[in-house]
Amino acid sequence: MTVWESIRAALKMLGANKLRTGLTMLGIIIGVFAVISLVSLGASARRYVADQFAAMGSNVMMIMPGKRETIGSGAVVGVSNVHKLTMEDAEAIRRRLPSISGVAPVIFGIGLIKQEGISRNTWVTGTGHEYPSVRDHGLATGQFFGPDDVERERRVAAIGTKVRAELFGDVNPLGKFILVMGTPFRVIGVMEPRGTSLGFDLDDIVFIPVSAARRLFNTDGLYQIIVRASSDEEVPGAVASIRKLLQSRHNGEDDITIVSQNQLLATLNTIVDALTFILAGIAAISLVVGGIGIMNIMLSSVSERTREIGLRKALGARSRDILRQFLVESVVLSTIGGLIGVLMTAAAVVAARRIFPSLPVVITSWAVALAVTFSAAIGIFFGVFPARRASRLSPMDALRTE
Repeated sequence: MTVWESIRAALKMLGANKLRTGLTMLGIIIGVFAVISLVSLGASARRYVADQFAAMGSNVMMIMPGKRETIGSGAVVGVSNVHKLTMEDAEAIRRRLPSISGVAPVIFGIGLIKQEGISRNTWVTGTGHEYPSVRDHGLATGQFFGPDDVERERRVAAIGTKVRAELFGDVNPLGKFILVMGTPFRVIGVMEPRGTSLGFDLDDIVFIPVSAARRLFNTDGLYQIIVRASSDEEVPGAVASIRKLLQSRHNGEDDITIVSQNQLLATLNTIVDALTFILAGIAAISLVVGGIGIMNIMLSSVSERTREIGLRKALGARSRDILRQFLVESVVLSTIGGLIGVLMTAAAVVAARRIFPSLPVVITSWAVALAVTFSAAIGIFFGVFPARRASRLSPMDALRTE
């Protein structure tokens, strides 16, 4: 009997008892569905995170006061004397580092905003005139404040689309005043919609000049300085130059932390990958359970077909022919279950894309190949014992079995 004849015989045998075959394959189907789904969710999360960071710019860096480092036995420590980041630091970076194309000092906090009896809490961000170009965040209408507005501490604001909708509805907000933490600011621009990025709603925000924010929040320090390098290739050199410049301005102390978008992306990808493989490993346990079910049903099949095995051996069938027949049945059973699991996953992905069109739900080809291959391997591994047991039956003993 050839391999193809064995496969046809296996399909015929499995089709003779459809309910038992279906229940046996269920463990493999669920296992393959779980493995591919979880790996695909991990890949989708990676793509989502990459898209979010790409929207912010891969050549963007954030400078924060305080040195985060790990030394000795693993305790996280900081520098004893931490200098505040100041507007003078931001200006020094802008003037003295040619590899930097834009600088945006940042002060922010949550504040109450009001407009004609309507009030809500939102993010209030004080920044410089270069913020839109540094963060690649343009305006839908109006304009952003300029360097003169920052220098003269003018009370002007650019608001996000969500703030506009909440406070003004369909009314044009340009030229109108809002109260930001009790201080009136004239709206001069509305930012273009950006949605949510890493859990932060970029449309629920009010931008004001950093000079006005310093007075509003009663601080002379900056929360951070956001800078954009001229290109991705300039980022490593820019990090070294910024660190050297600020160290010279802070009495020789290296008391800042510089984080690039690529560093954050790499860290998040590492976390996502670890979680994906852990969850996929847990899901793969169901494949092993399905394999045990296959071995159980194949052992039952050997017992039910003992006389058939004896008759075939009496007519000249070799032990390896019997071994191959039962092994092929086990592999066909597990492979069909794996393919059904793939089809179920594809259907689930199509449904997810229709329900959540904004999410980048994908199926990774390597996960499909791995799951189907693993399901076939499960059929081989758990089918060997029943197949060997069938092949070693004595023809005389098998024929005497009732």
